Amino acid sequence: MSCQPYVLYYGSNFFNRLRKVYGIGMLDRPLPKIFKRYGEQANFLNRDQAADLLGSVKGQGSVTVTNAQIMKNLFEALFLPTALIYSYFKKLSFSEAAETGDFFVMEFMGSQSRPMKFTPLIVYMWFIIPKTEEGCKSSQDLMKRIRQDTGTVPISQDEWEELKPLIDKFSRALPVYGSGENLWEKI
Repeated sequence: MSCQPYVLYYGSNFFNRLRKVYGIGMLDRPLPKIFKRYGEQANFLNRDQAADLLGSVKGQGSVTVTNAQIMKNLFEALFLPTALIYSYFKKLSFSEAAETGDFFVMEFMGSQSRPMKFTPLIVYMWFIIPKTEEGCKSSQDLMKRIRQDTGTVPISQDEWEELKPLIDKFSRALPVYGSGENLWEKI
């Protein structure tokens, strides 16, 4: 994988397993529990802080022009007032964010109602922005440990196929590395 912002999707089965493995309660946020387990020092951010940080990262010299444009699009799509309308149509909502010394991770949840079903399709995603080459490696290492310790596939082929229409919407709206593919297979 190259050093650029990337997206990792995971399904409800993986989320439920995360909850068990990391002791995540109904009202808990997953990232603080996960980071604590691995001794990662992180600053956990609310929506406004995440927007500010994303805005500042997109202007840094270490970020390529293409990646800066992607982050600008993400910022505009998710954090500006018009984002409420955008989110309604795309069914994408911000959950939480954390910043380490090497990378920044934001968690989103996407949903889509299904005809003749009571429960919607739900996909979770981590949007990871490495700050440096070391950040690429450390973020990928952390994701590998999470996948390994959870002991289940983050998104199965069946889940991927079922969620493909939703994932296609996101990948068109936010063309980030991995937004249209299952990157878990590459890390």
